[in-house]
Amino acid sequence: MTWLYLALIAFTAAAFGSAPALARPTLPFGVRIPARRSGEAVILLARRRYNRGIGVGAIVACAVVVFFDRLAPEIVLLVLAAAYSLLGCLAHRSIAAAKRDEGWYSGTRQAVTADTSLRADPIRPQWILLTPAVVLAAATAAGGWFTDAGDFSTVFAQVLLIVLISLMAVAISRARPEIDAAQPSASASRYREYLHGVLALLLISAGCVNTTLLVVSLQLWAVVETTVPVTIVAYLPLAAAFIAWIGFTVRAGDAGHRLPRTGDEPETRYEQRDDDRHWYVAGMVYLNRNDPALLVHRRVGTYWTLNLGHPIAWVVLAAIAVAGVLTGFGVITLPEKGT
Repeated sequence: MTWLYLALIAFTAAAFGSAPALARPTLPFGVRIPARRSGEAVILLARRRYNRGIGVGAIVACAVVVFFDRLAPEIVLLVLAAAYSLLGCLAHRSIAAAKRDEGWYSGTRQAVTADTSLRADPIRPQWILLTPAVVLAAATAAGGWFTDAGDFSTVFAQVLLIVLISLMAVAISRARPEIDAAQPSASASRYREYLHGVLALLLISAGCVNTTLLVVSLQLWAVVETTVPVTIVAYLPLAAAFIAWIGFTVRAGDAGHRLPRTGDEPETRYEQRDDDRHWYVAGMVYLNRNDPALLVHRRVGTYWTLNLGHPIAWVVLAAIAVAGVLTGFGVITLPEKGT
């Protein structure tokens, strides 16, 4: 299994290493900066040091996995992820310090732009794309009933997934949009395209996961044998969804900033408002009690995070914690593949 852990190390290094490249130019390592400061030497130096650390960490982790059998590879992966997170925090601190000491926002006109068309003409989830997931859940339930299996844990997981994906799609479609005050029209157009792609992939992914759960159900109920070819077939839909998400993320970038511009919009005299004071843990955690938004787009990585200043966010986190505790005590059982 050494090759599997080496692949996981490579994937971890690629995921952390690609994050700065996919981030918006005005948010290097989670620090909000004016667009004209995106080429500052301190930012370039932080990126070089970060990339060098990513490479060295991957080499050391691979050497440990190959030559030190007594050390659990899982621990190596956890340490590697922690080290990469620390590198990101150090880069964040160096850029934030330069921004503060050199007064990058002094003399700028800060503004916030809103796209009212997202309320008048919102991007709605294409619910038809959820049909395969619903049909597969119904087929799994019917298969369990006809085979008199008695174990419907996978069906429960499929239904729960459909409900969660639906709630996520509604929440994301109503999340606060990411629009640049310097290019309001172009950034709003790109964000609409980005949001449309995210919602479509989210609903399609539910069908991919339910396909895998259907095959796992057939294995659990001894309808098909648990062989290597069957297992490969079972996880092919998950692999396809994963590849689709990666391709979309690389093409679109963070909040769609890498998508092609439509039209020729001149830049305004404004810069996006500096709101670093509401972000914590190097741009990973957002807390603003004056912001009515429940979901906001993350600064580090991609997609959305909860506004911990919103009361509903704590309700969501409490529900997740309760579900985790119940699962740990066996009250909620997860499907396990039979041997």
